[in-house]
Amino acid sequence: MDAALRSARLAEAAHFEALMNIRDAATLRLQVLKDDLEPIVEARREADAFIDLALVPGDPPRLWIDMVAYVTMAPDPRTFRFCRDTASGSRVLFETTDRAEITDRITAYIAHRTIDRQRHVEEPVRDLAPARRAYGWGAMLLAWLSGFSLGVLVFLLATLWLT
Repeated sequence: MDAALRSARLAEAAHFEALMNIRDAATLRLQVLKDDLEPIVEARREADAFIDLALVPGDPPRLWIDMVAYVTMAPDPRTFRFCRDTASGSRVLFETTDRAEITDRITAYIAHRTIDRQRHVEEPVRDLAPARRAYGWGAMLLAWLSGFSLGVLVFLLATLWLT
C-alpha cells in the first residue's frame, strides 16, 4: 500500500509540474505578444490613452488589451484566443496559432476602437433642455390684455351673480 501511495503522489506531482510548465509557457507566449503590441500602441497617442496592455497571471493567464478585450491561450497552449466581454458573456473574436496574425487582428481592433472613441469625443453634445424662446413685446401686450379682459369679465359675472 505504501508503494502505491508513493507512486500516486509522484504521478500527481509530475502532473502538477506539467500543468505549471504549460501555464508558464502560456504566460511567456502572451508576454511575447505584449512585446509585439507595445510599439504599435505607443506609436498612436490616441490609442495609448485607453489601451492598457496588462498581462495578468492566473488560471488561465490573460493579456488584457483594454477594459473589455483580452487574449488567452485556449483551448490548447499554442492557440491565441482573442475575446471580448459583453453584457451577455464573453465572445470569441478570433482564434489562431499564428502570432503575427493575432497581432494584426488586435491592431485592427485597436484602430476601430480609436476611431469609435474619436467619433464619440468629437460629436457635439446636444442640449437636452428645450430651447428657451424669448417673447416679443406684442405677445406680452396681448397676453396682458387677455388676462386683464378675462379678469374684468369674471369680476362682472361675480357681481351679477352675488346681487
